[in-house]
Amino acid sequence: MTLTIAIGGALLLLFALALSAASMWVCARQSRSMKEMEFRLQSQERALGALRGALSALHVEDQHAEEYRTRIERQIARLAEQQEELLLRVPDEGAYQHALRLVRQGAGREALVDQCGLSLGEAELLLAMHRDQSPS
Repeated sequence: MTLTIAIGGALLLLFALALSAASMWVCARQSRSMKEMEFRLQSQERALGALRGALSALHVEDQHAEEYRTRIERQIARLAEQQEELLLRVPDEGAYQHALRLVRQGAGREALVDQCGLSLGEAELLLAMHRDQSPS
């Protein structure tokens, strides 16, 4: 009987040692996995930081491009206005002929004064004389 108890105790001790060794192996494995995960997390955080920096730089470049586009659009609009004015004028044409052409295109009193150098009275007279000929 004492031999049975001794064998049972030895088996129990052997089982406890095996269980302890297995637990240590699992802990070591989990520790290694945790270190790998921490390394991946740090790597991903660095990559995320780099992406944020690149995105910020792209945003600044987008703002610069938008400002440039707006500036170009204003220049194009100014050039179109200047071209329109030049097309309306015929070389050696008098102010009266130019004003008459503007009236026929529907220009108002202020446009005649500004573009043709007419007085308010002249502009109003010209409009009154040629109002029927202007487009509606």
